[in-house]
Amino acid sequence: MIEVCQLEDGEDKAWDDYVYRCSESSHCHLSGWARVIARSYGHRSYYLWARDNGEVKGVLPLIGMRNFFYRRLLVSMPFLDDGGVCADNDQVTSRLFQEALRLYEGQRATCLDLRHRYANSLDSPRGGEKVIMILDLLADPDEMWKRFDAKVRNQVRKATKAGLTACWSGKEGLSDFYKIFAANMRDLGSPVHSRDFFDGILNEFSDSTKIMLVRKDEDVIGGAVCIFFKGSMIVPWASSLREYFSLCPNNLLYWEMIRWGCENGYQRFDFGRSSPDSGTYRFKKQWGAKEERLHWQCVSRKIGQAAMPRADSNKFRWVIKVWSHLPLSLTNFVGPFVRRQVSN
Repeated sequence: MIEVCQLEDGEDKAWDDYVYRCSESSHCHLSGWARVIARSYGHRSYYLWARDNGEVKGVLPLIGMRNFFYRRLLVSMPFLDDGGVCADNDQVTSRLFQEALRLYEGQRATCLDLRHRYANSLDSPRGGEKVIMILDLLADPDEMWKRFDAKVRNQVRKATKAGLTACWSGKEGLSDFYKIFAANMRDLGSPVHSRDFFDGILNEFSDSTKIMLVRKDEDVIGGAVCIFFKGSMIVPWASSLREYFSLCPNNLLYWEMIRWGCENGYQRFDFGRSSPDSGTYRFKKQWGAKEERLHWQCVSRKIGQAAMPRADSNKFRWVIKVWSHLPLSLTNFVGPFVRRQVSN
């Protein structure tokens, strides 16, 4: 008989063992994210798992949030691309979903936001139009290089000729990365994650997370956080300084990560999520990445409103414009407070 209950202290290993062996899981399902989010933003986790005679059959990590828009949310998983129900079969998927609905009703939450990477059998409204961009890697980086468009190769060459270099870093590179990331988020009109959020990721997933930095002489001008999981390299966060865009630092940044992935036996390079036909979407597509639609689903108490609010909608454009012109010291101070309340 299938039993659904919440994860307790000391049970993380059994949970993660299931995540590693389930074919449809992602790093977003790992138990460590609950600790990262709790320590950086204070949100409570409700990690549901289904077991049959002690054997794990499925998992659903949920994070409880409060924010400006919905009062109370249950999200799987906030700040990440996916993390919804991961189960052996439709029956287990349904049981986990029903338990999530029970929590949703019991807490009088306004929204239950489930971010699935794959289509499922749940009868629930769609909650977004995002896609992820995936590049299949070859074992030989030279063969990978030949497959790129001539424009991409020329941009990488331009960065190299300008003296730009790229190398891996661990936690010691966080300060350099965060300065660039915070500046870029301000310029985009978006509240920045707290430094504690990235510090938590690097501590919790120290064996599977690295930072790649791009330098011009001694100055760091670009960087990316890369997570390694089951043959995939995932890059959820990357930025370069705008004043160096003409030197193509982003192109060198991504090529060096891709090249390293080919040489070290990785099969997939995940550029992260984008809105279709956005600027970031087109940048990723030029590498030959193929889009995979994300199957986000949202149960909402607001009649006729299934989707989460889009930050790039007309409703928020004036906020974005104002934010992008604020002093960096102010956005770095206020940004994390705002960011903790915005699940996207």
